[in-house]
Amino acid sequence: QIVTNRSDGSRVWDVDGNEYVDFVMGFGASLFGHRPPFVVKAVHEQLDRGFEIGPIQPVVGEVAALVKEFSGMQRVGFTNTGSEAVLAATRVARTVTGRDKIAVFAGAYHGIFDEVLFRPLTINGETRTAPIAPGIPDSAVGQVIVLDYGNPQSLDIIRARGSEIAAVLVEPVQSRRLDLQPREFLQNLRRVTKETGSALIFDEVVTGFRVEPGGAQAHFGVRADLATYGKVVGGGLPIGVVTGISKFMDALDGGNWQYGDSSFPEVGVTFFAGTFVRHPLALAAAKAVLLHLKQEGPKLQQNLTARTAQLADEMRAVIEEFHAPYHLTQFSSLIQLGYPSDQKFAGLLFYLLRERGIHIYENRAFVMTTAHSEEDLAHLIRVLRESLSEMQTGGFLPPSGGAPQKSHAPPGPPASKSQREKEPVTVAHGGSASDAVPLTEAQKEIWLAAQMGGDAALGYNESLKLGFRGPFDVEMFRRAVRQIVERHPILLANFSADGLSQRINKNLSIDAPLVELSDKAGNAGEKELA
Repeated sequence: QIVTNRSDGSRVWDVDGNEYVDFVMGFGASLFGHRPPFVVKAVHEQLDRGFEIGPIQPVVGEVAALVKEFSGMQRVGFTNTGSEAVLAATRVARTVTGRDKIAVFAGAYHGIFDEVLFRPLTINGETRTAPIAPGIPDSAVGQVIVLDYGNPQSLDIIRARGSEIAAVLVEPVQSRRLDLQPREFLQNLRRVTKETGSALIFDEVVTGFRVEPGGAQAHFGVRADLATYGKVVGGGLPIGVVTGISKFMDALDGGNWQYGDSSFPEVGVTFFAGTFVRHPLALAAAKAVLLHLKQEGPKLQQNLTARTAQLADEMRAVIEEFHAPYHLTQFSSLIQLGYPSDQKFAGLLFYLLRERGIHIYENRAFVMTTAHSEEDLAHLIRVLRESLSEMQTGGFLPPSGGAPQKSHAPPGPPASKSQREKEPVTVAHGGSASDAVPLTEAQKEIWLAAQMGGDAALGYNESLKLGFRGPFDVEMFRRAVRQIVERHPILLANFSADGLSQRINKNLSIDAPLVELSDKAGNAGEKELA
């Protein structure tokens, strides 16, 4: 990551004075760029009024009313992050339904609490769920069912196991699969969850307020039971929002009641709390964002989506110009640029973009905001073309056309399996002492590590210990070593200085020295062996 000391609009400046057009934009948290004036003004005013923790300021009710207006939900609660909002939603779903299992979809991201950091496994034809990283116990994902997103068979599984499922948690458009927008599937999912009594939770931390004022619910024509928000609504400050119908949200506080009559909280409640869940500064920023969105109306998101689609088309044209192995998808004001896993040098593109003043991360979406100017977009297209050209010239991408070009740069991506099966393979067998043969892909990696110096190449060292019991025939063992070398002359290979080939020096001899340790005094022999 780069380290910055200031930002404004679409730009950030690092501590070395370098200026970047930012397309990371808080990983989607920014819809209006850095330091939008209306947010800065609102936070300054709230600073003057105070940001005490404990009492509840009127801004809490004002923001809740605005969120209800946008989301169409009956009740609203606040958290510090989107992850916490998802946690709250799943907890109230379990409280109300009395069930434990949560159904999720492979490829989705729902934050950082243990239960949603899952990966599907297939063992002996049976699908299981495993943690995605160390430090997460298997028990944390033991109640999670992972399904295939957009697959009608997933609906059959939910229908069959509905009596076990407290909630179905869905990211309507997954951040890594922007082209998967299964409208019909989501509408059928709504019908199935109503049949089973499972809560339908829309995770709109990314899509909320970015897609359109009503979020993904409005976009796909689906009304969820619970929905979670974050990122955009905070205007750059940390916030999470959980919304839903009263049936579920009442589990946070017991439901509606008032002073002065016989009413009381009648619903059984679960536990959810946090010191900073209604922080006045974050809520002041959220109020400013929601009022701005209300004033601008749907045309804000519509215009931004149209500009993003045009940018995506221009990026595709540049990629096609170089026949580069990248695929680009776009949804709303987000663009994802990916590449096949076998293109191991393709990730260099993101470093070259950053070197030319575009702040972006590999495997992260390009995030468009209202602060990005036409000049910013033109700059991105220009440096994308320059970066692909540099990669192609250096041999990191296949040439645009014609015969393959010779290059002394590091090797390009390996051929596909079908290509490899058709090509003759040169092996180190026979020949003279001066025969040169190309390095394998694995050897190229070893050679490159060796050039880095230090301990870099030690990762390729392998040791083998053979233990013999009984009389040991030294000369027979040495003959065996020589026979191995004769059978595998590659053991006598040396890399060329440029790392492009290897030579088999059959004039070399392999010695197998005998080091006698048994006659050492005391435990000196054991120490030397160690």
